[in-house]
Amino acid sequence: MKLKTNCPFTLAEYKNLIRLAKTRFPIIAYQKYKCYNSFIIWRHDVEYCVDEMNKLAEIDAAEGIRSTFFIQLHSYFYNFWSNETVKTIKCWIKWGHAIGLHFDCGYYGQKVFGRIAELILFEKNILEKIYGTGVHAFAFHNPNNKILRHQDNYAGLINTYNKDFFKGEIIYVSDSNGRWRDKTIRDILESPETAKAQINTHDTWWTNQRIPQIAKIERAFRRQAERQIENYKEMAIVIVKDIV
Repeated sequence: MKLKTNCPFTLAEYKNLIRLAKTRFPIIAYQKYKCYNSFIIWRHDVEYCVDEMNKLAEIDAAEGIRSTFFIQLHSYFYNFWSNETVKTIKCWIKWGHAIGLHFDCGYYGQKVFGRIAELILFEKNILEKIYGTGVHAFAFHNPNNKILRHQDNYAGLINTYNKDFFKGEIIYVSDSNGRWRDKTIRDILESPETAKAQINTHDTWWTNQRIPQIAKIERAFRRQAERQIENYKEMAIVIVKDIV
């Protein structure tokens, strides 16, 4: 049985959601959230494919909103240090978007919490030096209950799971893993009870047509692999097709 939702994962619906949000709320940066009685913070966690996220960054810019993109330094799925990644993210900044730190506690092991402020500051400084822009917020990557107990702001950055944002008055809704849980973005935006919300959208899930969740991620990974093969062919001095 195919699951139906009032908020399908299409790029057309994504544009409609932004337009709906703009009719009801100011869309603001994290560092200004205490200045407004009503707002939306539009956030993106870059999880799988920078090229796929670029589609959402372009739509945001075309619709006149400034969103925040949380970048991982240790992703399994994309190379933070690659020339293509850096060029693309610099375009987002040029379009007026902000970047934040997507901090992966798991990368540092069990002792991470004894050094958490130091490590967040270390990664923040890398982001700022590479991109030449200020970083004002961080978001934990794949937070579990143990991680979510750490609700302090660290290294001068706003913790997107601090007491205001996590189980506080600011509603949180996410499209994590390409599925909805209790509510969709449309549910939050249309509700007369919503005053403040943090909306988190990820790369890869929003496509031109409605296709199965697994097909989206497989297609994105195949495109990345094909591009790597083409890059190798362009750089290789000699390619011998019949070596076995």
